[in-house]
Amino acid sequence: MGVATVCVGLLPAYSTVGVLAPVLLVLLRVVQGIAVSGEWGGAVLMAGEHAPNGRQTFFASFAQLGSPAGLILPLLAFRMVTSMDKAAFLSWGWRLPFLASAVLLTVAS
Repeated sequence: MGVATVCVGLLPAYSTVGVLAPVLLVLLRVVQGIAVSGEWGGAVLMAGEHAPNGRQTFFASFAQLGSPAGLILPLLAFRMVTSMDKAAFLSWGWRLPFLASAVLLTVAS
């Protein structure tokens, strides 16, 4: 999931590779979708299996916090970059949140 997200920030522009750019974007989004489904299931399983007896459901419920965090962090990131000059944002600024996710990838590893 994290590698595909960083790769979105590294995609070549349409002006450089033409129709290959949106095709690569769609492929990366498919990889993200497949990866997140595996990560979520694994997180629930690991949290439940390693929880104290009688508290498995409570601990497994914490995997649900990833979805709200996954909505709030990009909202904040894109709020920051959309305050840039419009030309800069459209040229390269939109890539910053995707590239910054490499930090999360490093921390989560």
